[in-house]
Amino acid sequence: MMRIFAPTGSARIGVTALALALALTLPVAPSLSQETGSKEEGSQEIDRYCTNISDKAADERHAMQTRELTQLRADIDSRIEQLDAKRKEYEVWLKRRDDFIDKAEDSLVGIISKMRPDAAAAQMALMGDEAAAALLLKLNPRVSSVILNEMPADKSSKLARVIVGSRTVPAERTAQ
Repeated sequence: MMRIFAPTGSARIGVTALALALALTLPVAPSLSQETGSKEEGSQEIDRYCTNISDKAADERHAMQTRELTQLRADIDSRIEQLDAKRKEYEVWLKRRDDFIDKAEDSLVGIISKMRPDAAAAQMALMGDEAAAALLLKLNPRVSSVILNEMPADKSSKLARVIVGSRTVPAERTAQ
């Protein structure tokens, strides 16, 4: 005869807890495989989302870079316009300066040609070699020769060299 084991009070609670734990673990095993499958589906869905949004993100980056380049182009164009305006302003100023210098040279030629030769020679001896030579070239040759004759010999020889086109002689070499 076979005897069936019937648990008593505390053993009954232990058996019930064991049965409950076993019952909870059995349905979990199939759900783990479902979670693994849903994780794979979720991973694929995330990949699809990232792929779809990466095109939009690239488009947005491209649009942002295009806006930045357009803004930079506008800034550069503005600066070019400012530089062109300054260049035109300087050209006007330079033309006025050149006109003034031409008038001043013509006036100075007229003044020197009317001066006494010794006074003109003294004034021209104090000028730079190139400026004095340019004035002598613009004067009547007869007036130029008289002025050169009145100048100190070293200064008149320097001016003659500049006029001939040899070169400007340094100050140290004239003392020799």
